[in-house]
This record gives sequence, C-alpha cells and structure tokens, in this order.
Amino acid sequence: MEKSVEVQSILKSLEPEDAAPDARPDDSIFTQLLERLVQGYSLRIETGAEESDSLEILLDGVSDSVLIVSPAGSILNANHAFYRTFGYDREELLGTEMFALLPQGQQAQFRQKFADFEAREGERHAASSDDILAFRGLRRDGTILTLDCLLSSIHCSGRPAVLMLIRDLSFDHALFEQLKETKDHYVALSETITEAIFRLDEDFRIIFANSGVKNTFGFEREELVNEPFRILFPPEVFAQHEEEFKKYFVVDDADRLSLGLKRTLEVLGATKNRGVAPMEMSFGNSKEYKGRTLTCVIRDITQRKTLERRLRHLAYHDKLTGLGNRDLFNEDMKVLLGEAREDPAWKGAVLFLDLDGFKRVNDTLGHSAGDELLIETARRLRVCLRDRDSAYRFGGDEFVVVLGGVRESGDATIVAERILSTVGNPYILRSKGKNAGGKVNVGVSIGIAVIPEFGATLEEATRNADIAMYCSKEAGKNRYTLYDPVITAKATEHWNTEQELAASMTSGGLSLAYQPIVGPDGRVRGMEALLRWKRSDGRNVPPGEFIPLAEANGTIIALGEWALRKACYDTRRLHSRGYPDLFVSVNLSGRHFDQPTLVPTLADIVRRSGLPPGALCIEVTETAVMKNTQDAIEKIKEIKRLLPGIRFMIDDFGTGYSSLAYLSRLPVDALKIDISFVTNLEDPQNEKIVNAILHLARSLQLDTIAEGIETRTQWQYFAKRKCGAMQGYYILKPSGLGMVAALAERQSGVLRRTVSAGEPAEG
Repeated sequence: MEKSVEVQSILKSLEPEDAAPDARPDDSIFTQLLERLVQGYSLRIETGAEESDSLEILLDGVSDSVLIVSPAGSILNANHAFYRTFGYDREELLGTEMFALLPQGQQAQFRQKFADFEAREGERHAASSDDILAFRGLRRDGTILTLDCLLSSIHCSGRPAVLMLIRDLSFDHALFEQLKETKDHYVALSETITEAIFRLDEDFRIIFANSGVKNTFGFEREELVNEPFRILFPPEVFAQHEEEFKKYFVVDDADRLSLGLKRTLEVLGATKNRGVAPMEMSFGNSKEYKGRTLTCVIRDITQRKTLERRLRHLAYHDKLTGLGNRDLFNEDMKVLLGEAREDPAWKGAVLFLDLDGFKRVNDTLGHSAGDELLIETARRLRVCLRDRDSAYRFGGDEFVVVLGGVRESGDATIVAERILSTVGNPYILRSKGKNAGGKVNVGVSIGIAVIPEFGATLEEATRNADIAMYCSKEAGKNRYTLYDPVITAKATEHWNTEQELAASMTSGGLSLAYQPIVGPDGRVRGMEALLRWKRSDGRNVPPGEFIPLAEANGTIIALGEWALRKACYDTRRLHSRGYPDLFVSVNLSGRHFDQPTLVPTLADIVRRSGLPPGALCIEVTETAVMKNTQDAIEKIKEIKRLLPGIRFMIDDFGTGYSSLAYLSRLPVDALKIDISFVTNLEDPQNEKIVNAILHLARSLQLDTIAEGIETRTQWQYFAKRKCGAMQGYYILKPSGLGMVAALAERQSGVLRRTVSAGEPAEG
C-alpha cells in the first residue's frame, strides 16, 4: 500500500498550540518534509475551498519559504516567507515562471530537474541528496541570495506538481565570513604581538605557535609545532612546575585564585641560542578545539628584571656613595634580629658614625668637596669591614655599620678602632677649585650597640647606637663609645629630649607666644612670634635650653618652618578681626640660610597662609647673614622679589661682627638693638653704643626696635630719641594671641595714657 501524507497535517504538527507531545519545537517544515521523503512517503495537497484557505493560513505561519510550481515551472502558490525573501507581492508572481528568480546559469539545472519529475508522473520515490539543490536567487532589488532547496513531486488536487522548500543560507554564509574574518584577526593579532603564543593539547604538545617565539626563544615556529612543551625549559625547571602547569589546563581562570594558582608564573626558560632567561607565563582558559586545548603566552622579562634590579638598587642605596640607605638598613636588620631570635648565641653590633668637622669642609670648600669627602669615607668604610658586614649612609655625614656576627663586644670595638684610624688619615680632595689637591682632616664619632643585648628590636638597636654616638660627641669627638645604660644615662636623657622635641610639632607640645611691638606713641604696630615648648610631663622648657639643642641637631629647620606657618595663619586671623595693619616678626635660624630650599619654602608658606607679605618681618642674626654674606644677600633679594613688601630685620644688632660695608649692601629694613644694651643702659659705654646704632639706622634709612623694655626710664629714653618701636615686659610679656588683640583694642586711649604716666600697660 502506498504511503502518503498531507502537507497540511505536517504544517499543523508544527503549530506550538497543537504540537504533539513528542514534537520537537526546533523542527522546521524543511526537516519534517525531508524526513517523510527519505522514508518514501509521497506528498499531497488537498485544495478544496476550505482546504485552500487552511493551506494559505498554515503556509504563512511557516518561517521557511514554500513554493508550489507546475512541472513547467509556473508558480501555483507560495507562502508569505517566500514573497518576503524575494521582495515581491503575491499578485506579482502567481502564474509567472519561477526561472525568472534564478541567474541565467542556474535555470537549466532547475528545468532539467522539473522535467525529471514530470517524466516520473508523480510516482513515489525516496528522496536523495540530488533532490537538494544549492542555488543563488535574485531578489527584486537585484541583490543575490544564497539558498538551498528541497524539491519533491507532489499531488495537488490530484494533479502532479513540484514542491520547493527553500532555506536562506545568507546568514550561514555571513557567519562563515565572520568566522573567517575572526580567524584572520586572530592570526594578525597573534603575529603582531611580540610575546610567544602557544596552544597546547592534553599531552602538553605544542599544536600552534606564533612568530613571536622567534623573539622570545630564538626558534622558528615550524621548529616547535608538534614538539613537547618541555623543550622550552631546562629539564629541572619543567619537572618542578609540570604538575602546576597541568592544573592550569584543568582549572579555568575564574577558579584559579581560589585554588591558590597565580595569574602569572615566573620561570626560567631555555632559549635556542642564549641559554636560560627569565620568563613570565600566563594561561588562557582551556577550550574544545579538536580536543581540549590550552593557550599560553610567554614573554621574556630579562630587561624587566634588569630594570627591577636597578630600581631596587636606587630605592635601597644612597645615590652619592653607593652605600645602602635607611630603608635597606631596616630590611637587613629585620633579618639579623630574626637570626638572633632563632640562635641565642648569635651576636651582632650596630655602629652609628658621625663625621667631625665635615660641616667646616662643606662650608669652606664647597659642596663638591664635601661630596668627594663623603664618597671617599664610604670607600674607607668598606675597606674596614668583612664580607658579612654592611655599611649604610643615612644622609648628610651620618653613616651606620652593621656587623653581622661577633663573638663579643670587643670585636665591635676592634672594628671601631680600625674605622677611627682609617677615617683619620688625610683626605686629598681632587674636586675642581682653588683648593684642589689640598689635604683635609676630619674625625669620626662612633656609637656602638651590641645586639641583641642592647638592641633586641630595630628601634632599640638604632636608639642605643645613636645615644652612644652622642656620648662620643659630648666626650670630645673622634672616639667610640659602647652603649651602657648606666654610663649613658645622662646622654639617654639628652637624646630623649631631642626625640621628643622633634615629635612636638605633631604631638601638640609646641606653641607660639606673642609679644607686642609698639611705637613711641604707644600704638601697637605688630608682634614678635616666640616659640614655646611644653614637654609631655608638663614641664615648660625655656627657649634657652631647647633652641640650642634644636640648632645642634638640625631640628631647628622644621621648628622654624612650623613657627613661620603658624604665625602667618594667626596674624591673618587678627587681620580678619579688624586689625589689618598689624605685622608679625618671626625668627629664622642661620641654618635656614644654609638650606638651598629656603626661598621656595618661605614663599610657599606665606602664599598658602593668605597673609599679605607686607605683614611679615623676618628676623635674622648678624651671625647668620655674615657667615656667608653674599649668599644671604642673594637669598633675601630673591625672597623680596617673590614676596613684595616682606621685610627683614637684623636681630641682636651690636653683638656680632658686622661690617659697615656689608651692612650697607644688605637689603634689610630694620635693626633690633640687643637686649643687653637696653638692660645695661646706665653704663655710659652701652649708652654710646645705643646712640650710635640709632644714628647709624637713621643714616641708612632703617627702622629700629629696642627689645627688653622693662622700666619707665627705658621707655622714656628710647621714646625721646625717636626709636621706631619697642617691646618688653613694661608693655606686655609674651602672651596668647587674644591678649595682643585685647591690647590693640585699648590702644586708642587707655594704653597711651598709661604709657605717658610711666606705668606698665600689662604684667
């Protein structure tokens, strides 16, 4: 019995709402009919009036193009998908020949196929691959479509016809082109990258290599494809990492970190001609490509490692001398202290060194001579040490030596004596200048702390060696001192004071007191900022104690900048409260003038504070400006250029060794008569000096200020001689900013009458 099936029944089976329980939702009319034809079914379409309407509805619900033609090629019916694909309306094609939709070269193929169907007169046969034709169709707008077509004879209302089921392959072709383009891009990208790119199979055999392998390993890509991955590494290196490599093959990137796998690996690779070289490897995710594969990128990091070593050397070594710096000292000490904890019998020593007389060389012969001396000192230190010992430079003329292992403290003193002897030999300076070739002698003060006995921690070892070095300085310099808690008790206290003073700027121990500066009429013209320090135990330390200490250890630089910054901000606050004419004077140490950054630092502080430069007066001593007069003149001029209106005053004038010739050249604005002359004004000789200073100031058109005014007599004396301004306890002792503001408020009446009566206004 002949097997047949209605096309309508197949179409209905594809409708989702009517689909049979075993129907596959992704089946198309193309595959459904192909299955029937392969099974030998013949197809028929009933086209009565009701069936015809039903067929139209069913065909238009199918996504594939369906075309029914006569054996001669005339179009009998088609679905909406067909017309949409070719761009025609239904009325335009019904009754026309379908050959018009084909390029000239493909029409004969279809004519022959239709003739074969007509010759068989619709007899049943199983479909074969010959019944599927690939062809190119012509859209109405002239564009070309890539299609394939399933041809089948069919009975349509009892008459033979041909059913054409057409699929648009343009998307498949575009996808093919896209994949081809992606492949081309991948190849181009892999060839552009200089790093080596490999694809590995499950046996860790190389199945792909880009041309970057030539740059990285020296091999041609053809030399590596189908070779084992292990040939790129020294045998012992690959053996060490083989199991780890396999983990990257199995574990993809998302899970690697959680399993302890790194993003990249650094290993030694084996190059073709250069031997071993450091390599960095990174792995992609494994993919299914002719079996499971893993992509690996390898880059030669020889240059990077060299640069890292250089950067590490720069980061951990002093640029001038090549010795280790403080950071390297800290790292090395952690290692040594760790050894001390593991081995109770282990001993070491830290030696702190400070050159005696270096500042004199630097100031008199210049920085180039000072640098040459430091370089030579570093060389001499290396000569005195064993291989296990290390030398460091902390900055300036401070050096540190660490002895990596000593049997007893006496071993450390032997090294110290050797250093004293070696550094004590004359230095022949060859730097350019008039002193080139001259001999220079310096000494060295050394402090020794044996570890772990007097240095179980980094901080303790550093502190104790520093204290011992301070003792050497106090004892006359050019000697060594072993740290001992009993012997160095006084030095320890002194050292602790220095450390607390250095920390006081952030701990809140520092403050400023202000003493008013008034004119002969009693009106407040300004105020002097005076530094005050209260220690953590509550004791107020007199300036006469901590200022010399700060001068000696260099802390005065930071203290002076702190005082200048706070004084500027405080004075700006007074201006905002209605006293815009008040100025503030701030003392700068001679060591500030030694700093090459003085000018930009001072300018930055004033600008950031918002205080007008005309409201600031800088006080410097005669000693500070006369030590290097020309340099002081240049710096003062530059500051005045950057901060127009700022003034400079010579403090303690009359006690130094100033030259009138230099004084006339100094771009200063005022002289402050030293307090010793004011206090001893009854001495005729002092009175003569005071009058000479007043006359000198008027001759040079400089303002004058007398400090230390404590009595009515002193006030009247300087007021009568038209001294520009005065300050002292008679007016107001150094007080808080609020007291100065209160005095300024009363100056218009009460202060003037008080001063005229010869009574102190405050205190």
